[in-house]
Parts: sequence; structure tokens; C-alpha cells
Amino acid sequence: MATAVQWRGTDRVLLGLLCAVQFVLIVDVVVVNIAVPSIQADLVVPGSFLQLTSVAYTVVFGSLLIVAGRAGDLFGRRRVLLLGLTVFTVMSLLCGLAQAGWWLFAARAGQGLGAAMVSSNAMALLVGIFAEGELRNRALGIWAAVSSAGAIAGQVLGGVVTEFIGWRGIFLINVPFGVLVVAVALRLLPEVKAEASSRVDVLGGVLLVVTLGGMSLLLADVADGASGILVPAVVVLAGLAAVLVMVERRHPEPVLPGALLARRSVSVANLVLMLNAAATTAGLYFTTLTMQNEMGYSPLQTGFGFAPVTLIVLLLSPRAGALVGRIGARRLLLIGSATAGTGLLVLVFTAHGEGTYWTGVLPGLALLAAGNGLSYAPTFSLATAVPEDEHGRASGLINTAQELGSATGLAVLASVAVLGALGGLGGFSTGYLAAALAAFAAGLLAIAASESASAMGPSPSSRETRAEL
Repeated sequence: MATAVQWRGTDRVLLGLLCAVQFVLIVDVVVVNIAVPSIQADLVVPGSFLQLTSVAYTVVFGSLLIVAGRAGDLFGRRRVLLLGLTVFTVMSLLCGLAQAGWWLFAARAGQGLGAAMVSSNAMALLVGIFAEGELRNRALGIWAAVSSAGAIAGQVLGGVVTEFIGWRGIFLINVPFGVLVVAVALRLLPEVKAEASSRVDVLGGVLLVVTLGGMSLLLADVADGASGILVPAVVVLAGLAAVLVMVERRHPEPVLPGALLARRSVSVANLVLMLNAAATTAGLYFTTLTMQNEMGYSPLQTGFGFAPVTLIVLLLSPRAGALVGRIGARRLLLIGSATAGTGLLVLVFTAHGEGTYWTGVLPGLALLAAGNGLSYAPTFSLATAVPEDEHGRASGLINTAQELGSATGLAVLASVAVLGALGGLGGFSTGYLAAALAAFAAGLLAIAASESASAMGPSPSSRETRAEL
């Protein structure tokens, strides 16, 4: 029987520090959504380039997470995290001072670089600080709450700051926060020794970044209307992916070793998170546009409309972490994904111009938030059930799944919504339905993985997998 464990004072401080950093990084993914019209008017950005305000950050962030996690394994997680915090803070200042669109886009990409260095190593430090068991599950539950709540709270903060300070404020508030966190981290974060006699897979890292970044940009349709480049781009990306596989197979220390994805818990967790992140991001995006463009709410009102669902996530996620050890990650993933999918199905029928926030938006969003609150903790728990020397890569991989799932999922589901509208279906009903199907697919994937476990034989991490599932 497991012995009850208690938090130490330093545990709480370190967990709070790492979660605060992750919260800001995730908020910056969506905080610009409501500010886009103000940015366009101030910097005179053409409409076809506006999405670069978000995509430049998300693509670089998601594409570099695996490489940054590996860098932390090799050179020290604390060192890479502190460097990333510094880069993120400086680039946030440059975003706030931007005088042209290209300036803002470049600084947003720089923010993504710093965010990737911070996020993967913050999670790896968290997993390393808390030993496997109840405390780690609780810590991951809180981490999951912060990550999922940040994606929703960014809408609230974006509306408030844009309304009362201006769009530059959404970037400039990161500067004092970054300076403070660097000072605290220098004093409190433990140093983790780098691996000895390890080689860095530079070529593999570059190929991974270019391939993932190129795929994300293509799916996000940055080259608006340039359909002629679609086929050549797909051919080039397929070639890069093939070269990446060859390089990784031959390198003694690959960036993404096959052994990591061969772990059933890791591969399933990443696929489930990609689907759930795609469904959630698309649902929030459609709801933001529905409230402003169809229901007539202001940016400030729209931002505050997401406050209740943020609270739901914050309340449920820590408790979900404790439930992992009681009912198992698979059941919790199934319940969470089904709840989120049900919420999106509700929005199919209620989120339209004739409805109101209280009857047309809040019920569906509340279910979507509850599903996220229940599913993120078991997802992160499964994804990090690996040996200590692979914590950085595993953390980078799961965060990559979240960021690229959000970016690519939004691009695909938004296209589905547009096609549905062209076909005569009003609003975003087709997009909501496609998002709901993605959430339900995530739940089914968890079931299928568990049912096929006996046929797959024991994995390298069978002890961790049995404990988590």
C-alpha cells in the first residue's frame, strides 16, 4: 500500500514557479486573437498576413520543443531554461515596440524560440523534482490545469488589456514578469547535470525544425491564395521527412529516438493530446468569432465570457491528477474526451447569431472546459512515464503535440467550417461538429490502445505503463 506523501515547502515554490512560466507561454499563444483588429489598424498589416501574428509564434514554439528538450538533456535543463526565459523576455519587449508588421512577426518568432527552450525544460525539471507516484501525479495535474487554463485565460486577458492599455500591453507585461522569474529561478531552481559523452544530432534537429515548421505553415495556409505551391510544397516536405528518418536511424544519439515512440504510453498520449488540442483550439476560435461577429459582443465582453470556463479548468485539473492513481489514466482520458466532445456537439446547435452567451455559448463551453480539465493530467502522466535521461525529449514531444495540434488542427477545422458555410450551413456548425469528432476520436484511441496492449507484448517501460493505465 502506498504511503501518504506531503508537499515540502520548496516543492510548492518550485512547482509554482514552473507553472507560472508555463501559464505565460500558453497565454501568449492566444492572447493576440482579440487584439488582431487593433494590430492591423495600427501597423497597417494586410489581411492575408494577419495570421502570422499567431502562426509565427506557434510554429516556432511547437517545432523547436523536441530539439530544446534534447538540448536540456545534454547541456543542463536549468541552463537552457534560463537562456530561454531571457530570449522570451527580450523578444516580448521588441514585440511591444514593433513599428511594422515584419518587425512584429520576427519578434513573435523569437518569442517562440525562447518559449520552446523554457517549456520543454520546465516540464522536465518538474518531472525530475517530483518522484514517480502520488506527488508527481498531483504536480502534473496542477501543471495540466495551468496549461489548459492558459489557453482559455488568454482570451480574457487579451480583451481586458487591449481595451484598457492597447495591444502593445499584451507583450510588454511579459517584460517585468520575465525579469522577476529569471531572478527567482537563478536562486531556487536546482541544477541538473548534463549527460556525459553525448553527441548532439545537429542535422537531425535542423531537419526536424524545418519539416515540422513547413508542415505547420502549409496547413495554416499562410500563403493565402497561393494554391499553386501546394503540390511542390508537399513533395519537398515529404522528401525532408524521408531524409529525417534516414538521419535519425543512423545517428547514435538521435533527437527523437524510435525507442521513445515505441513506448505505448508515450505514443498514445501524444496522439490523444494532438486531437484534443485541435478540437479545443478550434472550438475557442469559432466561439470568439461567433460572439463578436454574430452575437454582437464587444472584445471586452467576449474576453470575460471565457472567465467561467477558465475557473472550471483550474478547479478540475488538480483533482484529475489525484484521480489518475485511483481509476487509471485510460478511463480518465475516455471520460474527459467524451465530455469535451459532448460540449462541442452542444455548440453545433446553440452557438449562432440568434442565441445569447448564457444559453448559446456557456453550456457547451463549460462541458468543453470540464473535458479538458479531466483529460490533460492523465495525458501528461502517460507521456512522461520514461527513464530520467529521456525526460527532456519526452517533455518536448508532448508539448510539441499540444502546440502543433493546436496550430494544424485550427487550420484544418477552420477550412472545414468555411466549406460548410459555402455549402449553405450557417455559422460554424460544421467546424464545431468536426472538432467534436476529433475529441471523440481521442477517447476511442485511448480505449483501443489499452485493449491491444496484450497483443503488443511488454514495452521497455512496462512497469510505468501498467502503473499509469
